[in-house]
Amino acid sequence: MAVELELSEVATGVFELRLPIPFEDGLVNVFLFTDGDQVDLLDCGMNSEESVGIIRQAIKHLGASGVRRLMVTHIHPDHYGAAGAFAGEGLADLYIHRLEVPLVHPRYVELEHLVKEVRNYLLVNGLPDEDAEVLSNSQRALSEVVKTAEPSVQLDGAETVVMGLHRLRVEWTPGHSPGHICLYEPDGGLLFAGDHILPELSPNIGLHPQSTPDPLHDYLDGLKRMAAYRPKLVLPAHGRPFSGVEQRVETLLDHHKRRLDRVMEIAGDEEKSGWEVALELWGPRENLYEKRLALQEALAHLQALAVERRVSKSVTPSSVRWRPA
Repeated sequence: MAVELELSEVATGVFELRLPIPFEDGLVNVFLFTDGDQVDLLDCGMNSEESVGIIRQAIKHLGASGVRRLMVTHIHPDHYGAAGAFAGEGLADLYIHRLEVPLVHPRYVELEHLVKEVRNYLLVNGLPDEDAEVLSNSQRALSEVVKTAEPSVQLDGAETVVMGLHRLRVEWTPGHSPGHICLYEPDGGLLFAGDHILPELSPNIGLHPQSTPDPLHDYLDGLKRMAAYRPKLVLPAHGRPFSGVEQRVETLLDHHKRRLDRVMEIAGDEEKSGWEVALELWGPRENLYEKRLALQEALAHLQALAVERRVSKSVTPSSVRWRPA
């Protein structure tokens, strides 16, 4: 059944398509780059019949016969979920950062080892047994909205890639995910920011078994690098396109500075678990997804403070504890 497309041209031959998702603000933005009867796709939404159907309808509406190239900013399900519907043998070429590739299989295909690893991570960081059991199994539901595909090209960052009629530079911006990338077009001043720079929210920056070892500092460094380009227009994966990236980045940097200071206050004089810090920072959460994100974000800030020698981190096989240095 045909639906009304939320499709708009944001630059010459570049179309933003808004797809439904069951979280964030209910929408994710993907981008189609036209080149004659071909289209290149940046991100692809979840693997649902509705979402895949909307993309196919948009491709037809633009007069294209199919997807030539699929570029994925990172492997979270609202960005990578439908990869297997559009990329693979006889389909589009899939481009993805090499640090995302080893995350796909344990997260979406063979989950048992990761579920066990996540359960242990939750326990050593202070979650009660019952909550750890439930939260570690919450990943299983995400695999139902993801159809995986093998990458044709594994990116490092700093490559020049062609999308439609546009030449863009791949910018590696870890933090939200280890291999998160942005795409920057110097000539047009366009920055396709994925989840790295959002107009209203700060993306979740979490320390967890699949993250980089110091994701918050990684994220903040990437913000400064992207702001230094002074793009004319930022095209994010959630929310609306915006300009004035320098001011937005300053706001995000200040937000995380204040959160680091608040985590220092919470740490107090006593040794605490990451879960105790998360509870004091955000209060109890009923939603399982929010519980996990709260812990991950608290741990990322604690880890950054430990790297800066503002807190000390003590580890044993059964616990991770934090206290002021």
